[in-house]
Amino acid sequence: MKKIVVTALALWLLSITTTLAQTKKIRVYLLGTFHFNQVDPGGYDVKSAAQQRSMQQLAALITKRKPDKVFVERMPDYEHVNHIDSLYQAYRQGKLDRARNEIWQVGGRVAAALQHPHLYQCDHPGQYGTWYRKIADYAATHGQQQGLAMRGKGMTTPAQSSLNEDSLRQATTLLEYMRWLNSPAVQGTSLAHYLNVFPQLGNTDVFRYDSTYFLGAELTADWYRRNLFIYAKMLAQLDYSEKAIFLLMGNDHIPVIRQLFEANPYFDVVDPRKWLGKTHLKVR
Repeated sequence: MKKIVVTALALWLLSITTTLAQTKKIRVYLLGTFHFNQVDPGGYDVKSAAQQRSMQQLAALITKRKPDKVFVERMPDYEHVNHIDSLYQAYRQGKLDRARNEIWQVGGRVAAALQHPHLYQCDHPGQYGTWYRKIADYAATHGQQQGLAMRGKGMTTPAQSSLNEDSLRQATTLLEYMRWLNSPAVQGTSLAHYLNVFPQLGNTDVFRYDSTYFLGAELTADWYRRNLFIYAKMLAQLDYSEKAIFLLMGNDHIPVIRQLFEANPYFDVVDPRKWLGKTHLKVR
């Protein structure tokens, strides 16, 4: 009897392995970005002729990968209808001016170039601001200002916080800046500070539970929660016939979302250095 059970289990595991092997993985292209419309156009104008040339180069690199669906950072929950998709239809017909934000400058441009019938939204609300204010208040009254400034022991400073991003953007092309933004060095330090800065803030006395107990860990948990919902909303809009998908999202989100897709055996996350190109910027 025991031998039969072991044999059955082995056959079951073999069937799962065979199924996964026969299922071609969906390629995932993740692009971290800054929010174009939050940058002063007086100092950096994404609609200038020079930046538009670079934007076209960026869009061409994505289009070349032929993603079947393009996902953008927009919340569907509060619209009850696919508002961004209706705007996309107007955009395709030339009835919507290409706004400054990255949804249209990159996402809409790529989807339209590939003649996609729809543009997909997948963002989810988080409580980062609420938790950060609580942490800042606690730090101010409990001597944790150095930690909040990411200058404590065992803490990582994000690459983006160690330089003047406005100056860097103005000194290079949009495409080169995006290559830098999506490099392992930049995205790695972004994720690291969620894991080694915030968890050290708040009441970290493991034996004394109160309302300030591990406030920073709460922030990091909420950050992971938000990105898990973004990932889940993407899955909900797939039928698994896709060969490739593309996500355009604020850069800090990308490392967590990458972890989730990499852990899912039905997906293959493509290293941005292979399709976007490696950065030549030396800023650290």
